[in-house]
Amino acid sequence: MFTLKNKNLQAGIVLALVWLGVFIASYAQNQLAGMSVQFMEHYGFTSEQYASIYSASQFIGIFFAFAAGILSDKIGTRNIVLIAAGMVLVATVARIFAFSFEAQYLSNMFCGFTGMFLAVNRAKILGGWFPPATIALAVGIATTTTPVANTLGVGLTSLMPSIEFAFTVTAVVSAVFFVGWFLFGKERSDEIAAAEDASKGEEGGKVLKNLIEIVKTPWIWVLCAGAFFLMAGQVPLMAFTNASLVNARGLDPVAAGGFATAITIGMGVGSVVTPFIVKALKAYRPIVAVYAIVTALGIYFGWQMPLGVVMYAAYFVTGWCLGSLLAMIFTWPVLIYGRGKAATAGGLVQTFVLAGASLALTNITIPLAGGGSNFGMLFAIAAAYLVIGGILMLIVPDQAKAPTAEGKAAKES
Repeated sequence: MFTLKNKNLQAGIVLALVWLGVFIASYAQNQLAGMSVQFMEHYGFTSEQYASIYSASQFIGIFFAFAAGILSDKIGTRNIVLIAAGMVLVATVARIFAFSFEAQYLSNMFCGFTGMFLAVNRAKILGGWFPPATIALAVGIATTTTPVANTLGVGLTSLMPSIEFAFTVTAVVSAVFFVGWFLFGKERSDEIAAAEDASKGEEGGKVLKNLIEIVKTPWIWVLCAGAFFLMAGQVPLMAFTNASLVNARGLDPVAAGGFATAITIGMGVGSVVTPFIVKALKAYRPIVAVYAIVTALGIYFGWQMPLGVVMYAAYFVTGWCLGSLLAMIFTWPVLIYGRGKAATAGGLVQTFVLAGASLALTNITIPLAGGGSNFGMLFAIAAAYLVIGGILMLIVPDQAKAPTAEGKAAKES
């Protein structure tokens, strides 16, 4: 591992590596969406088998995200991410040569490991390199991985000459990340390491003690519930916007995809720009209130908007607000609990994120929306999720104004 003399340069490299590690998992998954028909025909899979393979990386996160956070706090973020990167490299290579359902399922499942471990540790790692004043911006930049991976995974994969070629591209990216993290991956700067080690004392490193302290606070459960409802609202928007525009508005798939892309672009821009707005206002709550309302309205009315610039703008603003809300809730664990407990808290939050992304859709939203055919009901339910998530976020102490005691300690470290 190299430690550069230029701290800011290494902080930028670490941010880029965190971005790339999460990108791999999302990109590998969205490659399947970009060539779904070819994928099923090439391997002879049914739609049900394809759906299982597509969701494999998310499914494992529901069960292991919390444990990943505890494990990261125990053995160190650098080590656990390096192990995950090695597993993903093996998985992405194995995926090229996997021809059975079981082999494809397992290889795609392990492709999500860097995404899971870095999603859990994202705020903790960046909190070790960026001061509290800029950590929200750093996390915002890191969360642009999802919209970029969605766009590239779906858009570029369809242009590639073969499935094996597409899988090889992912394997190469995985190799770059593994080497990059091995050489430059470091969870905190020397200055922050010295300050934390000095203040840790004999009480440091007690994972069980940290876990008990976290679960005893009300804010972790508010964050978890908020994350659940935000993701429960996001997934129907991302999954059914194309279908609603094609089936209900009569657009061709290419045109519908163009409008859906406005959401992902807005998410990326919003998650980067909003931290500057928070810094100017010195408050989260007004932004959360406005963004939650705008997002809910955008989800419900977006697919009904006049075609053209109006619809594109509506979806862009919806994505802007939604991406910003997600970036906030991913940042708050480190602001509330400090870096020492951030991975454990983040792991618990990430578990609810994945549960909201999968369980709510299949068990609540789809059945109530007539199997997904009643778009009005489907988007109404998704909008309701967003409102609930926004209300829960408003309950949490405003981290830009009056952080909790743990948050103050984090800012002082």
